[in-house]
Amino acid sequence: MALSSFIRLLIVGFICYFLIVLVLRVSGKRTLSKMNAFDFVVTVALGSVLSNILINNETLLMEGIVSFCLLVFLQFLSSWLSVHSPTVNSLLKSQPSLLYYDGNYYYKHMKKERISKNEITQAIRSQGIVSTDSVSAVVLETDGKISVLKKQPDNTDENTLENIDK
Repeated sequence: MALSSFIRLLIVGFICYFLIVLVLRVSGKRTLSKMNAFDFVVTVALGSVLSNILINNETLLMEGIVSFCLLVFLQFLSSWLSVHSPTVNSLLKSQPSLLYYDGNYYYKHMKKERISKNEITQAIRSQGIVSTDSVSAVVLETDGKISVLKKQPDNTDENTLENIDK
């Protein structure tokens, strides 16, 4: 590696690091939140842009900065639109899937989401629960996390399940 390339890498890397921190702070917590599919794509694209800026000597720093800011702006715009438009929200985000409810496994949902019964019981055990009799529901969330909802003595189980197809 030539000395000039090394110096460019140090300078551009330093500038990009502080740019990333600044842009992510300005864009808000949503940019770094638990990811849905769209957020994941944007995150991978941001990494690709950063890598291209650092490694490719033919990519101008300003081009990289504009690309980076454009991706963050598009992520901000899509999340804003999804909050304000149910249509956009349904296009960009998946819905949670009910995998187990009230003693019944939902095999159709499990097959669609490629989740096995063993994965569900593992999630239940990881919550310190020894019996499915103590479980009201198991939900695959939009970020891929499996949520286990314990039965409530006052039968208030339905509140967090209102937006999930049974």
